[in-house]
Amino acid sequence: MSRSNIIFSHACVFAVGIAVAVIASRVRESAEPEASGGGTNSRSSRAGSSGNSMGEEVAGHRSGNEEARSAFKKDARQPVDQLADIVRMTDVTARQRALMDLVDRLGPGEFAAVADQFRQLDHLGDSGGEYDLILRGWAKVDPLTALEYVGKFPNSRAGSATILSTWAGKDGAAAEKWAMDHYQGDGPNPYMAAVIRGIAGNDVAEASRLAQTMPQSRERSEAVDAITRALFLQGRDAAMAFPASIKDDMLRGGFVAAIADRLITKDPDKAAAWIATMSQGDVQNRAAHNVAEALAKEDTAKAAAWVRTLKPEAQVEAARGVIPIMSSADIAGTAKWVSSLAGTPNYDRAVEEFVWSCNTRAPEQSAAWITGVSDPDQQRRLYHRMLGEWAQHDAGAVKQWVTSNNVPPDILKRFSR
Repeated sequence: MSRSNIIFSHACVFAVGIAVAVIASRVRESAEPEASGGGTNSRSSRAGSSGNSMGEEVAGHRSGNEEARSAFKKDARQPVDQLADIVRMTDVTARQRALMDLVDRLGPGEFAAVADQFRQLDHLGDSGGEYDLILRGWAKVDPLTALEYVGKFPNSRAGSATILSTWAGKDGAAAEKWAMDHYQGDGPNPYMAAVIRGIAGNDVAEASRLAQTMPQSRERSEAVDAITRALFLQGRDAAMAFPASIKDDMLRGGFVAAIADRLITKDPDKAAAWIATMSQGDVQNRAAHNVAEALAKEDTAKAAAWVRTLKPEAQVEAARGVIPIMSSADIAGTAKWVSSLAGTPNYDRAVEEFVWSCNTRAPEQSAAWITGVSDPDQQRRLYHRMLGEWAQHDAGAVKQWVTSNNVPPDILKRFSR
């Protein structure tokens, strides 16, 4: 036999031997649990000793919750009887999933009884979100009856808003008509913000049209917030481009402020650059304070420089966002910077912000700055408030200060006693 044939034969024998050994090892491993009387082989036992017991406990807990949820799906009892057991489930996720499964199986005529039952039962924690699940499910199949139901209770606005926003997500025109038909007052329609919230996710343009019909109010601010959230789902650039489409200056400023507030949590520098490009100082003014404050938390010098890039009408509002942070580290430097803003519109507001930024740490300097307020009535109110708070801690120092400085007669009379 040739050398190559001998080597090939030996290799075959060796390979067969390895295969037999592997198969025998696997047979032993599968047989060991039965032989030892346990349900875990040596490998899994070692894993359990290194911390897998907690994983098994969690898995068992999850399995138990899934089994309970599955049982509720097959439960033939009345929904109100099932609900009594669901609210006692201690796992929040499993409880809410079971409740959602129940809601999905309800017919239009069953929701009222379930809602009544839910309101009467005791709950482990805050149940408002779970009650909303019932109302949302009801709104999908019979919004008119759901609205009539919640309208029977005091403080029904939150429930009505939940139903209306859900309904508007499916049929915005019908929800809008209901909102218009059920409010006859002269002020802002309290239902419209919820309708806009439901529409915004599907049609930002229509939601914006409705917002423009609303008067300046809390309700319109809620509508702006809902539309802004929907805009950010389309991307930051889409959100920043949107205000240019709004003709109403006040509403445009509201959108700019809302978009800037969300943007500064993600990218303050981008928000600052965007606001600086605005051509209208009044629009910049709506967002200036919060953007400047966000910049100042990172770098007060950069924030102070940014303030000067704004239109004059927005500079003081931006400065008010910088002053408290800057003065916490350098009162004298802040005073000098505030002085450099003199002559800008609403400068008195910057002075007042500085007064309050250091009134507890340097009350004498703070009080002295009140003389820089040009409006006599505002100046007098500020003296009364600031000196009144200082007097609570050191009445003697206040008395000495007012008698040594040129203050209005009524201020001298009150604090020199």
